[in-house]
Amino acid sequence: MDYIYQTERSEEAMQNELIKDEISQFDIIHLFGKETLEEVQKKIAKATGLAFITVDYKGEPVTESTCFTKFCQTIRKNDKTIGCCKASDAFGGIQAAVSQKPSIYFCPCGLLEVAIPIVVKGHYLGGFIGGQIRCEDAPDTVSRLKNVMGQNLELPNELIKQGYFNDIQQLTYERFRDISDLISLIINQLSEKELSKKMQKEYLQKEIQKADRENKRLALENKLKSTEIAELMEQLNPYFLVNTLTSISNLATIEDAERTNEMLVMFAAYMKENLTNKKKFRTISEELTNVESYLKMEKIRYGEKLTYSIQIPEKMGMQKIPTHILLSFVEFAIFYGIAMKKSNGTVSIEGTYDRDDVVITIADDGPGMTDAELEQHFARYKGGFEGDSITLGVSNARQRMIALFGEKYDISIDVVPEKGRKITICYPKYFDERIEVNVSDINC
Repeated sequence: MDYIYQTERSEEAMQNELIKDEISQFDIIHLFGKETLEEVQKKIAKATGLAFITVDYKGEPVTESTCFTKFCQTIRKNDKTIGCCKASDAFGGIQAAVSQKPSIYFCPCGLLEVAIPIVVKGHYLGGFIGGQIRCEDAPDTVSRLKNVMGQNLELPNELIKQGYFNDIQQLTYERFRDISDLISLIINQLSEKELSKKMQKEYLQKEIQKADRENKRLALENKLKSTEIAELMEQLNPYFLVNTLTSISNLATIEDAERTNEMLVMFAAYMKENLTNKKKFRTISEELTNVESYLKMEKIRYGEKLTYSIQIPEKMGMQKIPTHILLSFVEFAIFYGIAMKKSNGTVSIEGTYDRDDVVITIADDGPGMTDAELEQHFARYKGGFEGDSITLGVSNARQRMIALFGEKYDISIDVVPEKGRKITICYPKYFDERIEVNVSDINC
């Protein structure tokens, strides 16, 4: 036992050293990829109504601008005024890099801006620069670059004639700050998880290369697979984050923020649970609390189109279950079941004991399309859509159940054309929670 403990501590120390040695070589593009970064930027800009551009640690843009106002587009095209815009961006980037938290300020033209730093393991990689919002209630403590720069900005005649400034969206300072904080939370959590995944993969791959015996190489390969499955299992569906942000934005425009606040509270609790919970197993009651939070948010999104029911006996509440197993299949039922129906639909979750086994079913009354039919239906998207992420989560959940309990406990999926799909999760009522420690014995 002492040997296992020392080995785990040794591996952890080696991983920490690897992070220290290689973090300086990472840049924001290396971490996310340019296409992924631009897609995240576009979705956030669309959901919040704010303009954004992403810069690296030197302040140089690494993405195309998104949702820029006509006012700012015109300013940045003018040789006499673009210098002030670049100086404004540089100011925000420096403030965010130094404080390592969102920096809110007024640009020389009087628009409210925010620089959101992307910080990983204490290292500043770059930031989201954006805003372009009119605001009349900002406190005096907010920096006003028109005063700092000490120069008059001569606006192009086109701006004066067209009145572009008055067309710009106006927000309260509190609303703008809340949006900035939420974006900062999402971006930096995604950054930390992405770095952790990359560093852990690189560490295990280097260990595999160094292995001089076949059995050690195979053990490390299994450990790499186990790590990838665990990370994919714990990773939040990025499309769900974006859709939730969109729902929040839409609600804010059509009502007096009461339901918006409800959505924000649920979303914050959901994010906290999924980003901070590191348990491999937890009670069915805890798992269902997380699932129901997700269903409540999807209920707001789909309205009367979605109905759900959870029928789990109280005696099963303290039964242990692998963490996040249920959520993957509930997401699957909603996306490939309810969302694809023209009429209203229902998702049902039921549980029981069958002798010494736990049996949980997740059913939907969707179109009941087979995997082949779904693949053909979504072929035009050529990957890169929400269903890909959900399907990958389901695949990894099935692999994890097999790795934990054996082929006998592979998850069953039954499809009835035009009537829906039923997913059956079955696993032993009694099992050793230390089972995942022996990763070298798992053949993924």
